Amino acid sequence: MNLSSDEKSMAQTSMANQASEKLIVEIDGFRFSNGNLSARPISLARELPYTLFVNDREVLSISTLPTNLKELFVGFLVAEGVLITKSELKELHIDNPSRIVRIEIDAPVERLEIVQKKGMLTSGCAGGMVFSVQSSLRSNYRHGPLTKINISTILARMKELDTFMGIYSVTKGVHAASVADHNCTIKILEDLGRHNAVDKIAGWCFLNEVKTTDKIVLTTGRITSEVLVKASRSSFPIIVSRSSASSMAVMMAQQSAIDVVTYVRGGRFNYFSNGGVELINDIEETT
Repeated sequence: MNLSSDEKSMAQTSMANQASEKLIVEIDGFRFSNGNLSARPISLARELPYTLFVNDREVLSISTLPTNLKELFVGFLVAEGVLITKSELKELHIDNPSRIVRIEIDAPVERLEIVQKKGMLTSGCAGGMVFSVQSSLRSNYRHGPLTKINISTILARMKELDTFMGIYSVTKGVHAASVADHNCTIKILEDLGRHNAVDKIAGWCFLNEVKTTDKIVLTTGRITSEVLVKASRSSFPIIVSRSSASSMAVMMAQQSAIDVVTYVRGGRFNYFSNGGVELINDIEETT
């Protein structure tokens, strides 16, 4: 189904903290449908590379959908274990014309050394960058009784993510991630790759000082070891995907006591219980 110009405009303007560049680009192409090949403009998600400098040292470049860049790069540093408290973040400046992000942080040298190597993080779904996966897991960050999560909550929050009228509704070419609780989806952010989308959510929670130990993080993409590390570093007790998980991600989730929910579709899902939350079945059995 083709979206109207008004619907495309709504999808674009719904994105917060947009960069000066447009998020959707139309390029002339051809569409094959009902036995006919016809010329038409094709809507594509815009991809731009931004280079990150930490304390005036070039760290890496990330190709991204140019929106919520502050959240993306802060979330990346949180996932790498470089940023732990908001007070350590001293300055953040985004130069859109030059596509440079400069972040000043006050952190111990050993943490800064984690990212003192230059690299390239692509926007693709296979290219997450975590410099030390196993050592990046965070443990023993939960105290007290486990948060109770209803099965109906998981189904409802995934439906809200799936039906979000964002860039995906126009281009079918991005991933989304969200943070949610029992009552509602709190924030949804999109990017070209699932890693970047989860980083944006991690960064948004970090910058807004959102308590994550009783929240759900959801993603439209696969849960790989890199994505699991991002959830662990951000202290989420449960991660939910409409897609699959890798075996390494599930094994790492066991080590860090994060519950994993996959293939949330049509009222069904797979569940790996690792002591992250107390899952409550509030759905009546059907015959």
